[in-house]
Amino acid sequence: MRKRTIVMILWAVAAAVIVAAAMSVAAWLSGGESDVMAAFALAAGVPLAGTATVAAAEQYAPELTKEDISKSVVEMMPSRTPLDTIMRHLKHNVKAQSQKIGYYQASYKPVVDRMDSSAGGGGTSQGDATSSYSYKGAEMTTIFIKVESPDIWRVHDTLLMRNLTLPGTFHRAVIGGAGTHQDDVMFYVLSKSGGVLEIVPVNGVKGSAGGDNADKYVVPDFTADCELIRMGQAKSELAISTEPFSIYPSLSWQYCQNFMAQIEESTFERLTRKEANWGFSNLEAVNVLSMKMEMELSMLFGQGGEYTQGNEHTYFTRGITRDIETVLTYGTGSGDRSITKEQYNGWLKEVFDGNNGSTGRLLLAGSGLIRSLSCVDEFQKNMAPLGKDNALGVDVRKVQSYFGSLDIVLAPLFLQAGWEDYGLILDLEHITKHEFVPMSVTKLDLKKSGQKNADARVIQEVSALTLRYPGCHAIIKPKA
Repeated sequence: MRKRTIVMILWAVAAAVIVAAAMSVAAWLSGGESDVMAAFALAAGVPLAGTATVAAAEQYAPELTKEDISKSVVEMMPSRTPLDTIMRHLKHNVKAQSQKIGYYQASYKPVVDRMDSSAGGGGTSQGDATSSYSYKGAEMTTIFIKVESPDIWRVHDTLLMRNLTLPGTFHRAVIGGAGTHQDDVMFYVLSKSGGVLEIVPVNGVKGSAGGDNADKYVVPDFTADCELIRMGQAKSELAISTEPFSIYPSLSWQYCQNFMAQIEESTFERLTRKEANWGFSNLEAVNVLSMKMEMELSMLFGQGGEYTQGNEHTYFTRGITRDIETVLTYGTGSGDRSITKEQYNGWLKEVFDGNNGSTGRLLLAGSGLIRSLSCVDEFQKNMAPLGKDNALGVDVRKVQSYFGSLDIVLAPLFLQAGWEDYGLILDLEHITKHEFVPMSVTKLDLKKSGQKNADARVIQEVSALTLRYPGCHAIIKPKA
């Protein structure tokens, strides 16, 4: 009995030594011991007897295989479809509850308004509102104007009209004065009725010498295209309240499109001897790449909508380019594709300034646009070498500026889509991918069902992209 106990102890020690040695070898092969130890130490999960299968993995660890599929898709020519690759790397994903997605967008209260050009009165009363004015000898101390966005205005707001042409000299602007100069004139909102504001100038030009308004500021000339820059309220000493303001998000709709690719290989084809080593896995790779390219084009340029035939509904995703209103141009038109330093810096300013976006943006660029940008000295000077961005999963060139940083990625599909000379500037923090059905693979048993003597798989993803804060994104295109 004692001898048997000693033997059992020796076997236990030997087993421990073997396990430790195996762990050490595995650690050495993987480049370190801590990872292997962690793998053994964290071996908490679902114990299953028998062979590990896809069905078991999908039942007990459903995200494991899906993540592996998505990762495999990313690794297939990632730079060919950069938008798809980037979104899978960033994982800005949410689970969609249906193919039709309702989402809300809200922004800040606008600060710029314009005149309503339909108003053609003289500006003397609410019913005689105007969109432009020329004093022509008639001096007015207040004027009634009609605006395009009345809801953003309150009584006691101040507003600015920039670069108005005034008679006389700076700080000595008097109607009838010699010469002209430009100045910014501030107005005060005295009353509001519907879309009509009654405003009074706070600076600018004074009435003609010797007249009734000699010591008063009068309404200067302004045109219908003059911008109205809304500034802060000015309340009197006894004021304790003001008009409330609310902004509600607007509801937009997007649709998750059912993207599919099916791979089939007949049994005879599989058994036939071939000159090249080409089989089912190669067919699968080609189909996945084709599906990625199709998805990329739909996510960029698709027209959202729904088609109903009987009880079947087919949804079409809306490309993100259809939600972007900011368009930046270059060249002089008629085929000219040159980019000036002023245009380039103007893009950066407009993209980063005046919106609530991130300090870093992505530029997906066609080959023609990259060629034109390469001729701009300042662009070349501020551009870092080409390198792999692990966060995005694609090769990028980074450009640093005072306004922010720009990651530039070549978009090969722009050439086929007619966007060779175009670019798409995106704020990746404000793009979301909605997945109704994540990327998955389904094996079809065509043999058992009696359809055909072939092996088949279906690759499927039902998804869509949405943009938040469309003002943070822009399209670059050449002038017509």
